[in-house]
Amino acid sequence: MKLPLLFKQMTVRSGAIVIVKAMGLVGRVSLTRLIGAEGIGIYQIAYSYYGLILMIITGGLPTTLAIFTAKHPAHGWTWFKLFSLLLMIVGGALSLLSFWFSDQIAITLGNSDIYYSIRCLAPAIFAVPLLSLLRGYLQGLEQYGLIAVSELVEQMIRVISMLLLALFLLSNGPALAAGGSMLGTLLGGIISFAMLIIYLMFYNKRFNTIPHHEVVRVDYNATLKWFLQSSLIISFTRLLVPFSDVLDAIIIPNRLQAAGYSPSQATAMFGILTGMAMIVVYMPTIITAALSHTMTVKIVSEWREGKHAHFYRRTRIILEFGWVWGCASSLLLFVYHKDLSMLIFGTPEAGEPIKYLSVIPLLVGLRELTTSILWAQERRKIPFIGLAVGISCAVVLHYFLIAIPGFNFGGAAVGILALELLAVIWNIRTILVEIKELNYFRLLLDLFVIGGIMILVLLIFETSIAQLFSEQIRACLGMFLFGGSSAIYIFFRFQRHYNMIS
Repeated sequence: MKLPLLFKQMTVRSGAIVIVKAMGLVGRVSLTRLIGAEGIGIYQIAYSYYGLILMIITGGLPTTLAIFTAKHPAHGWTWFKLFSLLLMIVGGALSLLSFWFSDQIAITLGNSDIYYSIRCLAPAIFAVPLLSLLRGYLQGLEQYGLIAVSELVEQMIRVISMLLLALFLLSNGPALAAGGSMLGTLLGGIISFAMLIIYLMFYNKRFNTIPHHEVVRVDYNATLKWFLQSSLIISFTRLLVPFSDVLDAIIIPNRLQAAGYSPSQATAMFGILTGMAMIVVYMPTIITAALSHTMTVKIVSEWREGKHAHFYRRTRIILEFGWVWGCASSLLLFVYHKDLSMLIFGTPEAGEPIKYLSVIPLLVGLRELTTSILWAQERRKIPFIGLAVGISCAVVLHYFLIAIPGFNFGGAAVGILALELLAVIWNIRTILVEIKELNYFRLLLDLFVIGGIMILVLLIFETSIAQLFSEQIRACLGMFLFGGSSAIYIFFRFQRHYNMIS
């Protein structure tokens, strides 16, 4: 069977993201073991600030450049150079301000120990936005292989340098070790950007060899207006998530202290929640993120060309895939939460929040997919409103629930899940009205099949023969058997759809 181009692209993109995320997970786990829960808490607080500043600088420019380049490949490079100059000015200014005012920023974030981390992240604020923009240009040209290689190089350099720097500075305490590890972000970004630029300038001529009769003239004033309008609404939507992360970094440790924990304990608990548990529960979303990334250009083209029937057929399949994958991933996290915490971090501390947040792969996967669908239809306000409502509710819930003694992780989880659930409901209520072919009985059947597989796996490992193995080995075998069986079911469930979307 000849696989369609979209599936091949998704496979390349998914494979790269899986490897990148796996390297990131190994690096984060190793860093956590090196600097401890308090150190990783400092790391997470500082990184939430970096994520917000990075999104302020880039906004929706990489996505809008990808969409524009897909339509006008001959003009994409010109606009990339123009916006690169803009990002250099803005990024350079914010980089310097972050370095000079790192003490005040640390105090504002509620933890004076992160000032060193802010200073080490400041240079990356200048370099990384340019890399994001360049990848947006390459996405528009559908150069997914090149993007994948650059991401692998960036992550490899970042993780290796992060661990070496943390190890070198460990004797100076967790705050300095966490801060020094941040320089890995800069090194990875610079090397990856340089690699892509060298390739485009010296080894690949075909980007600039589009026949003259295929070059479509564009109105630069109208195009600039479109860029500003499109990137602005995407920026507002994407800014909400890092803005929410910063609010969490301020509110959660503060309310934990209100519940009676010391500042050091509150930072460590924040590290367990965001630097350990949330890494694990978000790992399955790399597949839906890869699908969302590769399908964007396709569905945008279909919608603008008026191929609405094919558009809805494709989006229906995508949503069904997100449902099945999310259900399987969430169930595995719920059942094996303690085992995952022990296997990955060598401690059971992250098991409780992993269990509370186990439904994240389903909710986040559907949120990402529905957001991409709505953006393709030029309905960017809907995801923005849904996220804004979700974040507002999460802030209120975090403020009141986390301060309740004994309800620390539970209160944080309620707020996070409320955010994702409200955002998904807001998006999907609009989309489901238009997708007429969605088979709800089949979706319910998917849930029963996935649940049945898990029950069968658990029964197998309750037998007397299985008891001969240690608890950790039984958990590993159980996860492998459930994951493999679910993957087989997903393959046959969607096999006939591969030809339909080709």
